[in-house]
Amino acid sequence: MVDVSSSYCKRWQLIGCAILEHTIEASMKKLTNDEQRKAFNIWLAAYGGNDDMKILGPFLDDHIKAFIPGNSGWLRRNRTGLFLSAESVAASLKISRAAYSKYEHSEEKGSITLATLVNAAEAMDCELVYAIRPKCRKYFSQIIWEKLLPQALLHPWIEKCDQRRRAHGLAYVVKNLMTSSQFRREQGWSQRARR
Repeated sequence: MVDVSSSYCKRWQLIGCAILEHTIEASMKKLTNDEQRKAFNIWLAAYGGNDDMKILGPFLDDHIKAFIPGNSGWLRRNRTGLFLSAESVAASLKISRAAYSKYEHSEEKGSITLATLVNAAEAMDCELVYAIRPKCRKYFSQIIWEKLLPQALLHPWIEKCDQRRRAHGLAYVVKNLMTSSQFRREQGWSQRARR
């Protein structure tokens, strides 16, 4: 038996998505790229996005590869790059060579603790640099803006606001949307507003 209601709903979802995309495109044409960029910069100050640009920025580089279990780890890479033997690093850690070898193997498997990595790095006169980044390699603020913008462009106030202050109007709508409990719930975001 064919579930008519399911296919009916899917068709309406597709039609709804097409209408939404058309409405967003129409709204975006009314706002120039320069106005959207200005709105983003105004909103960014309220979001506090400059922090994530400073902290996350260096880690978005394509040359920094994500961890893949089974690949050679940093402990072995640093130790051999510095011409250190496993025995000398183990001695600095005050553990046996076999125990240190377990560190390198557990790092390669992805089961080593951060505390152990910090201690092992210190034993080689190195430091641990640790980050978690979005797979899309964008700043957090860009990701949030991209989720807020389509909904904000649909707000009726955008069309009605003073043409000379549309960037400020868009930034205001986005900021209010960002703190809206309903929107945050729909996105699966924390109910605590950022800043």
